[in-house]
Amino acid sequence: MRKARFIIVFVFLFQASRLVAQKSSDTIVLAQVSEAIAYAKKHNIDKEIQSLQNDRSKSEYRLSKSYLLPNISGNFNAQNNLKLATTPIPGELVGQPGTLVNVQFGQDYNYNAGVTVTQTVLDWQNSMKSRTAKVGTQITQVQSELFDERLTEQIALYYYTSLIAQKALDISTKDLALADSILILTQEKFQNGLVDKSIWNQASINLNNIQQNLLSNRILWEQSLNQLKNLLGIPTGVALELHEAQSSFEHAFSATNELSMDKNIHLLALQSEQARLDIKQQRALYYPKLTLNAYFGQQQFQNDFTFSLDGNAWSDYSYVGLNVSVPIFTGFANHQKIKIAKIEKRIVDKSLEQEKRESILRDDLLLKEHSINLDALTSAHNNYLLYEDNVSLAHQKLQQGIISLETYFKVFEDYLKSENNYLNALSNLYSSYSTILSRKNDNNL
Repeated sequence: MRKARFIIVFVFLFQASRLVAQKSSDTIVLAQVSEAIAYAKKHNIDKEIQSLQNDRSKSEYRLSKSYLLPNISGNFNAQNNLKLATTPIPGELVGQPGTLVNVQFGQDYNYNAGVTVTQTVLDWQNSMKSRTAKVGTQITQVQSELFDERLTEQIALYYYTSLIAQKALDISTKDLALADSILILTQEKFQNGLVDKSIWNQASINLNNIQQNLLSNRILWEQSLNQLKNLLGIPTGVALELHEAQSSFEHAFSATNELSMDKNIHLLALQSEQARLDIKQQRALYYPKLTLNAYFGQQQFQNDFTFSLDGNAWSDYSYVGLNVSVPIFTGFANHQKIKIAKIEKRIVDKSLEQEKRESILRDDLLLKEHSINLDALTSAHNNYLLYEDNVSLAHQKLQQGIISLETYFKVFEDYLKSENNYLNALSNLYSSYSTILSRKNDNNL
């Protein structure tokens, strides 16, 4: 009895200390699940990482299009010709007919300064890479939307679990007080010789069972609230308070049967498109590559180590060139790359086909389970109210001496079972509803 009273006082003090702590520190108050979801989308660390990945994907796509623009570089070159090349020329050119004369052309020092421009005119492989990168940005976006769905589902699940655990704590506290009063009554009857010890033991067992339920509910409440704070990105030292809004807590009873399209299908469809472009990219290895090169600069030649900035010392030197490269033989590497790309495409297509079939079955099962859970909760709740009324009536009859303790314990045991069934049914309903909530269009609540 003392232990039961201690637990009751402990629960009361725990609630009071929680309120005091909330007043003395920063507190985040959430009145409905939509507020929790909106808060998480702003503060969840993984959500921020997902946003950065989206930015990276977009930057990679912009990078893939850089081949369309020319590469321009400025350069300056100074060269010391230590030994000029020797070239034999006919002697007739220098007044020595019938002989070959070795001569050297050029000067010891020459300088070049100019601008080099390189422009890709035709490059099918880079073109396919860019198109693949664009699909990659779409894939990252869908992955971000999938992450939002999972985050919404987890937040809703822990939000409602916290509320259900709090509700269970309140019920268990009330049950504990009732069981304690019955134990006191049973002890008095035992001491007066009106009941045997087995009845007293049964009263103690009932009290201990309720104490265990209360502590289990306390653990569940702590765990769910801790998980919720982690998902919301709430820092240590900041309290989280959930105010049960009736309109929020009853959303599951009016959930529609409309689910948004399974984004896993959209994701696999984009991956299939990406695989198709990859095949084209590998085939482009056989195509020619056309590049335009141009140089615009000036040269200066000196016989000694001097350098002049005088414009008359420089001579123009420019050229434009066109380069065409065609792969002829690569050791069958390109052939194997195409073969692998085709296999990857078939794998993704088969996965897409399977996902479409499984998605229909999953969605159908989810909606059926939720409907069944709703019916089960209605029955469980009605039974709980009836058994609660029976316990109240049985307690009155016990006080009036109309029924025995054995009869009361049987009624009370049935009440505890109905209470457990009701809380389990409530938990099952909001588990399926959390998934449905994440699949609503734009998560409108």
